[in-house]
Amino acid sequence: MDNKIVAHFYLTQSRGSLYLKIYKTSCIIIAGSWTNSTGGNYLSNQIEKQFMRFVIPSMLTMLLQGLYIIVDGFFVGQSIGDIGLAAINIAWPIASIIMAIGTGIGTGGAVVMSLAQGENNKKASNLARGNTLMLLFISSIVLTIAFWFNYEKILSLLGAVGEVHFQAARYTKYIVVGCAFQVFATGLTPLLRNSKKTIEAMIIMIVGLVANIILDAIFIIILDKGIEGAAIATIIAQGITTLLCIILFIKDKENRIKPKEFRLVRGAVKKILLTGLSPFGLFLSPSVIIVFNNLQCLKYGGDVAVAAYSVISYVVGTGQLLLSGVGEGIQPLISFCSGGNLFESMKIIKRKATIFVLILSAILLSSMIFLRDIIPKVFGSSPVATEIMSSGLIITSLSLPCVALVKLASSYFYAVGESKYSSIIIYGDPILITPILILILPRLFGLQGIWITLPLAQIIMSIAILFMNNMHNSKIKKLKLSIH
Repeated sequence: MDNKIVAHFYLTQSRGSLYLKIYKTSCIIIAGSWTNSTGGNYLSNQIEKQFMRFVIPSMLTMLLQGLYIIVDGFFVGQSIGDIGLAAINIAWPIASIIMAIGTGIGTGGAVVMSLAQGENNKKASNLARGNTLMLLFISSIVLTIAFWFNYEKILSLLGAVGEVHFQAARYTKYIVVGCAFQVFATGLTPLLRNSKKTIEAMIIMIVGLVANIILDAIFIIILDKGIEGAAIATIIAQGITTLLCIILFIKDKENRIKPKEFRLVRGAVKKILLTGLSPFGLFLSPSVIIVFNNLQCLKYGGDVAVAAYSVISYVVGTGQLLLSGVGEGIQPLISFCSGGNLFESMKIIKRKATIFVLILSAILLSSMIFLRDIIPKVFGSSPVATEIMSSGLIITSLSLPCVALVKLASSYFYAVGESKYSSIIIYGDPILITPILILILPRLFGLQGIWITLPLAQIIMSIAILFMNNMHNSKIKKLKLSIH
């Protein structure tokens, strides 16, 4: 064998984090499979053991991020009713853009960090972390200024009128004021996950959510602040999350942040932003779809239909976040293995993740159908909205198995540096497929056409992914041959 790759990856598990160190040794990679002098697939076995330790905390972290809006919807629905639910759903895309930018920059930086670690380049890894923090700071300032002067106009463009616009503006005003907390809360979490602090990131998200629930109860129920109270509670809770994340970074004695790492370097910034396009779109695309659906709901069913759709988007969106968490969870493992050319380990992780998301999607689908008449009551929906919601929830939940495959493929592709494929998956749906379907189907089937759009769009994306996977696998085979 002409090309021997001499490396040794030392794995050890501590508090759910993966430590990989490279040493010179007599171990070799043959045909993409890790073997040592005694034989046996050492690294692949270790990766299998790490799978759940990464995926479960990531799923919970993604879920907790999404539960902020659901908690607000619960309290506002009980306090204000359909108008409040419609207002939050129409205002949500603004908050989503803010958090999507934080998520995109944070995850982009985290992926670049992991790839550098896989190449045993600590300097590049630390530079990526420092530049990511600086980009989060800059983006929070720009977003605050941009939205402060334009949020009422944006709400009008999103379809808000009358009382719904008034309530949405009251909510959005405080969301914009606390923009920096939202950017950092979502952007620091992936950095923590890729800095050996997976469990800590999850705990911080739990603390933030619990704080949000308590503060919602105080501001909305006790102080009677209504929809403004929901926004204030969210911002304070995300401020707590941000503070705890910063404290963890400051107390990291093993890998302290140095001031010189904050100096923006063009190459590092470019990698972070290009890689971050995929997670940015992954977070934002559901909200883009919400905008189209809101406009069609207003056209074909009025404010009540928007209120019904808001609860559907909460429930189905929660399922989507859990499924996204699987892809986000395997991302550090895939990125590291990609950096080290450990192709067999990548294959094992991807196969396990595929089986896991399909089982999870089946459980979520069954639960949503079974609870379709109970869920509206939890959010205080009116009888008319409840009737609309019942059929809508059944149809939209049928999309979850395909959503599972789409979310996983997107995370996998950006983890291995295939930004082109990942971007096609993420942006193809909200920019091309959904707009076409959402214009055609409601004309044929009314409100039912709006619900049919989601599963049909995901089926189309799943078919496209089959072709992308084939092309990617061919590329991997060629890379294996060039190495060996």
